[in-house]
Amino acid sequence: PPRTLLGAGGAAPPKTLRGAPDLTDLFADTEVWTADQGRHRAHFQRHPVIWFTFKDVKFRTWPEAWGVIRSLLQREVHRLWAAHDLATHLAADQEAQQIRAALLDPQASPADLGDLLSTLSRWCAEATGESVAILIDEYDAALLTAWQHGYWDDAVSFFRAFLSAGLKDNAHLLRGVLTGILRVAKEGIFSGLNNVRTFGLLTADPTSTAFGFTEAEVAALATAYGLTDQLPEIAAWYNGYRFGGTEPHTLYNPWSLILYLTNPAAGFQSYWKNTSSNDLIRALLPRHAAEIGPTIERLLQGELVALEVDESIPLSDLGESALALWSLLLFSGYLTAERAHPSRNGFDIAARLPNQEVRAVYEDTFVDLLRRAGAQGWQRRLPQALLTGDADTVQADLEDILLHMFSHHDFGARPVEAIYQAFIVGLLVSLDASHRVVSNREAGYGRADVLILPRAAGAGAVLELKVVRRNESPETAIASAIGQLRDRRYFTEVRAAGATAVHQYAVVFDGKRCWVEPVPEVV
Repeated sequence: PPRTLLGAGGAAPPKTLRGAPDLTDLFADTEVWTADQGRHRAHFQRHPVIWFTFKDVKFRTWPEAWGVIRSLLQREVHRLWAAHDLATHLAADQEAQQIRAALLDPQASPADLGDLLSTLSRWCAEATGESVAILIDEYDAALLTAWQHGYWDDAVSFFRAFLSAGLKDNAHLLRGVLTGILRVAKEGIFSGLNNVRTFGLLTADPTSTAFGFTEAEVAALATAYGLTDQLPEIAAWYNGYRFGGTEPHTLYNPWSLILYLTNPAAGFQSYWKNTSSNDLIRALLPRHAAEIGPTIERLLQGELVALEVDESIPLSDLGESALALWSLLLFSGYLTAERAHPSRNGFDIAARLPNQEVRAVYEDTFVDLLRRAGAQGWQRRLPQALLTGDADTVQADLEDILLHMFSHHDFGARPVEAIYQAFIVGLLVSLDASHRVVSNREAGYGRADVLILPRAAGAGAVLELKVVRRNESPETAIASAIGQLRDRRYFTEVRAAGATAVHQYAVVFDGKRCWVEPVPEVV
C-alpha cells in the first residue's frame, strides 16, 4: 500500500485509487507536494484520469485523421477498463457491455464516439466513487491540420460534440484541462460551456511560471550539472519566452534545456526545431511573403517590431491576413512579446525573436520559404505573359500561385467567381503605372470580368473567368467562356483605350486547378 506521508501542519494522508502503484517518490520533493501545508496531497492518486493527446493527428484527409482519432479513443477505453477493473463493476450491466462493444467497433463513426468522454467519466466515477479529471493535450493540432487540408467542417463537427459531451453537464467531472496554441472561444467547439478559464501568453494569471523553467530553476539545474559558467550562453539559446501580460515572467524552453544539460558535449543546438510542427506556418508564409518579409528581416537583425495580434483569432481566419499569421507565430513560440498592451482588436505588442534556437528556425526554414516565394517572380512574369499572349505561362503561373497561396477556406460564403476575380485583380497591381486593371466594367455587349487597359499606346487584355460547376467538365466551361468573349466583344473597350493589341483569355478554375485558353479577336 502507499506510504503515509504527513505534510507540514499534519495534512491528511492521500486516499489512493485501489490497485494504483505508489508514485510518491516522483513528487515528494516537489513544490506541489509541500505547497499550502500539503493540502493538495489529498487529491494525490485519488481521481481517475482520462487522457488524450492529438499532437500526431496530422493527415491530409478526414478519413485518415478519423482512423487515428478512433484508435486513440479506443486505446483509452482499453486502458481505463483495465486500470479501474470496469469489467467487474459493469459485469451485470448489459447496456454498458453493449455500449463498450459499440465504442470499440473497428468501424465506429464519429457519431458513435461522440459521447465517449461522458460515458467513460460515468463508468470510472461509479467504479471508484471519485470524480474524474480529463486532460487533453494539443486539442487544436487536429483542427489546425483540418483547416490546412480542407476538411475543417468534418473535424470541428466531431470535436464540438466530443468535447462538449465531456466538459458540459458532466456530473462526474472534477476538472477538465486542455492545452493548445489557439484559444477556444471563437471556434464554436464549446458553445454554451460555462466556467471556462483561459490562460494565455499575454494575460496575467497564476499559471504564468508553469509553462517553462524560471531563471531560478535554471540556475539550480546548472549548479546541479556543474555548468554555472555556461549560464549566459544557455540563456542566449533557450531563454526569452515571456508569459503574463504587463508584468511577464521570462521562461526557458524546458525540452531544449534538458537535452542540452544531459549532453553538453554536443554543444548548443536548435533541438526544438526538430520537434515542433510548423507545417501550417510553412503553408501560410509564402501567401504573405511580400507583406511580412521586411518585418522578418528586421526581427533577424535583433529589432523590436510593433505588431498587432489577437489571442482569440478563429482558425477560419488564418489565411486571411498577416495579423492572423503574426498571432500564430507568437502563440507557436516563434516570437515573444517584450511588451503587450490591450488594443481594440487584441493586443499591441513589441515583438522579438526569443533566442538563438528560434533564430535558427527562421534562418534555416522561414527565410528560405520567403525567398523562394519571392524568387518565383509571379508579380513580374504573369503580367508580362498576359500582355504578350503567352497563355501557357499564364496558366502555369496561376496554377503555381493557387497551389502555394490559396486555401479552400478563402471562399467562405462569398460567390466563388468573385473570389477568383479579386484574386486576379490583386495579382496585377504591379501594372498600375502602365495600365488600368478593372473588373465588372461595361464593355461591348456586357460586363467584362477583367480588363487590362493601357494608359498609353500598348497591349491590353481581356479575361473571362469561369468556375467548373457540378456535373460540368473543364472543357465545357472553357467553351462557355470562349463563346462569351466572342459574342459580347469586350475587346472593343480595350481598343478604345488605345490598345495596339488585345489578348483575350478564357480562364477556368476548379479549386486549385486552372485552364487558360487564348481567344483571338473577332472583328
